[in-house]
Amino acid sequence: MNSIFLILIFAIFIFSFFFYIYRKFVEQNLVNLEQSREIKEIKEKIGILEYFHTNLKEGVEKTRDVLTELKKIEEIKIERERELLEGIRRIEGIIIGTTSKGFAGEEILREIFKNFPPGMIEPNFRVKGKVVEFALVLPNKKRIPIDSKWLASDLLMKLENENDPEKKKEISNLIEKEVIKKIKEVKEYIDPAFTFPQAICAIPDSVYSVCKEAHSKAHQENVILVSYSMMVPLLLHFYQLHLEYSLPIDFENFYHNLIYLWKCLEEMENVFENKVLKAIKMLQNATEDYKKWISSMRSSLVELKKVQNENLKLPNYGVSSHSNRG
Repeated sequence: MNSIFLILIFAIFIFSFFFYIYRKFVEQNLVNLEQSREIKEIKEKIGILEYFHTNLKEGVEKTRDVLTELKKIEEIKIERERELLEGIRRIEGIIIGTTSKGFAGEEILREIFKNFPPGMIEPNFRVKGKVVEFALVLPNKKRIPIDSKWLASDLLMKLENENDPEKKKEISNLIEKEVIKKIKEVKEYIDPAFTFPQAICAIPDSVYSVCKEAHSKAHQENVILVSYSMMVPLLLHFYQLHLEYSLPIDFENFYHNLIYLWKCLEEMENVFENKVLKAIKMLQNATEDYKKWISSMRSSLVELKKVQNENLKLPNYGVSSHSNRG
């Protein structure tokens, strides 16, 4: 009986042992399957990363090549801009030469006016004993003086190379001051007896683009500020308007002289207010100062007279107390 019991226990032990081994085997298989799946996923991810790395490397290389090409293009662009700038300077030097810059502007206008009808533009028009480069001949035979002013080339170069907004503004103001000086010169060509009551000041487009306040200053002086590029359409339009809407010759002459007299009165009023009245005020102040000094001197002479009479008993030189007048 004991033998059977022992055999049964041994058989149960053997069965349990093999069952335990089987369970461990199944668990290990599951672990192996899980590890295989994870290894497969890792390999796939590594493959994806290698794919992106390869593409990224190719993209970086292509980007580097593109940047290299862009750098070369930029260098070529800078070199061509430098050559263009040098060419512009050479052209300016050729145009200006050793003569004045005004001659360059005159030659530009001369080329422009070659396309105008004969007799419409009169060169070297003389007015007030001065010669203006050109004049537009209106239908009533009055002239519009046209003076060319080539100016501020050095300042324009500085303006082009300057990046600071404040300094650019300062240079622009200097250019405008040069333009305003030239406007006052052009004003001298206006003579209502022979010219239209306005004159034209032609300047380079680069200078014209900088001007802001100069336009109002020109208007005050009866001068029209025009760029070279706008010269032809302006003159043709001006001529056409005058042809269609001009007043009768006699009355127009009267009207132009009336405008001139009005401007003269304004100038006289300006001189009177800013110079004459100022001088009168200065004379009045000087008169008051002289009165004060004379009064002080008379008071001193009275004191001296007292000293003479009371102490020194010196002769009386005609100075009396009645001399102390304010």
